[in-house]
Amino acid sequence: MVPSNKMRIIQRGVLFALGLCWGMPLHAQENPLRTPDLPFADVEASKLLFPGGHEAWDRYHGKLDKLLLDGTGQVHIAHFGGSHIQADMWSMELRSRLQNVVPGVKGGRGFIFPYTMAKTNNPYWYDPQYTGKWTSVKNLTRTDTSSLGISGYSVTTGDTLTTLKVSFRGEVYSGYQFNRVKVMHRMDSSYTVTAYSKDINVHIERNVDFAKGYTEFEYDRYVDTLYLRFQKTAPGQQRFTLYGITLESDDPGFFYHANGVNGASTTSWLRCQRFAQELAILKPDLVVFSIGINDAHDPDFSAERYERNYDQLITRALKASPGAAILLTTNTDSYIKRKYPNKNGAAVRDVMLRLAAKHGCAVWDTFGVMGGQTSIARWEAAGLAKKDRIHLTRQGYVALGDLLFSALMEAYGDHLRGATEP
Repeated sequence: MVPSNKMRIIQRGVLFALGLCWGMPLHAQENPLRTPDLPFADVEASKLLFPGGHEAWDRYHGKLDKLLLDGTGQVHIAHFGGSHIQADMWSMELRSRLQNVVPGVKGGRGFIFPYTMAKTNNPYWYDPQYTGKWTSVKNLTRTDTSSLGISGYSVTTGDTLTTLKVSFRGEVYSGYQFNRVKVMHRMDSSYTVTAYSKDINVHIERNVDFAKGYTEFEYDRYVDTLYLRFQKTAPGQQRFTLYGITLESDDPGFFYHANGVNGASTTSWLRCQRFAQELAILKPDLVVFSIGINDAHDPDFSAERYERNYDQLITRALKASPGAAILLTTNTDSYIKRKYPNKNGAAVRDVMLRLAAKHGCAVWDTFGVMGGQTSIARWEAAGLAKKDRIHLTRQGYVALGDLLFSALMEAYGDHLRGATEP
C-alpha cells in the first residue's frame, strides 16, 4: 500500500526525531541514537546483515510502525545468551534505549527469574527477596533431566509455606508497574501459588492454565511490587518448582525479556524441554540469540555441531512464534586463559551467516564491530572489558547495547525511508 501524504509526513517526522535523516550516517550526527566514541572499534560495521532477505523483519518493522507512529500495540523481544545476558547489563541498555525512544511507549518489564533463589547473580535492577529453602537446577547440568524453560533455571521447595517479593531499583529504572502476572511452574503435585498485595484495596483474580503451565493473576489496578505465596494445601503435594515470571501490562511499548545462564552453550539451551512452550507465552516479535561464546571456548569445539545445535534452537523459536524476526549476534572477541586469542570467533560468525541465509535471520557482527581478533585487549585497556578478556565491564556492555540499538534503529530507518519514497 502506498502511504498517504499524511502518513509520509508522520514517517518523516519520526525519522528526523530519531536522527535518521536522509543520506547522513548515524554516527556523524548529534541525535538520540548516539553511538559511543570508540576509536578502536569498527563502528562502520555496526549494521544488520540480511543474507537471507528481510521478509520477517518487514513484519517486525510493521509492528514498530504501529507502536512508534500510531502509539498503539506492544513489541516483545526475547534475548537469549550466557553470562553476557544473565547479568542484564547489555540487555538492560537495549531495553532502556528502546523504551525511551519515543515518549509514551515505555511498555513494561516482561519476563524475570529470581536468580538469587538459585544462589547465583541476579540483575541489579530488580530485587527478589524470599523465604524458605530452595534448591536449583540449571541447563548446564548434563546428568540432570529436570524440565527447564526459557530461563534455563528452575528452583524447587518442599517447605510448607514460602514467599517471594520482587521490587525494582537502580538509576536506570524509575520502577515498572504491571497489572497482570504469569507464574510459570510445575503443575503436577504442585503447591498453590497466590499473589497478594500490602494494599487491602487491590483486588486480584487468579486463574490456572494447566495446559500452558502457568498461574495467572489479574490486578484491578497497576502495582509496582510483586508479592507471591507458595503453600502446600493438600496431602498429595510434594514440592513447588518455579520456572519464571512475566510482569505484564496493557500499556503500549516495548517488553524486553532477557534470559541468560552463566556458562550456557547451544547444547545447554537445547536441554530446555519447555523452551518452545514458554516462549509461545511471550509471543515475541523478535528473538535475539547471543549464544556461542561458551561453545567457542570448548576445547572440543566443532563448527558442524554448533551449526546443528543453533539450527534446532532457531527452529524451536519459530515453532513458538511463527513469523517472528530472528537476530543472531556473533561472539564478542575473547582470549583463552587471558593469553591466547580465541580463533573460533570467526568460525562462529560463518555459522551464523549460513543459518541466517537459511532461515531469513538478521546478523549483527559483534565480533567485527568490536574490532575483530584481539580487539578485546583494546577494550580492556579502555576499561570496557574485564581482565579475563571474556566479559565486559558494565561500561563495556552499555557501549555494546548502544551500538546494537543504533543498528536496530538504522534498519528501521531504512524501512521508513523506503515507505516515504513516492
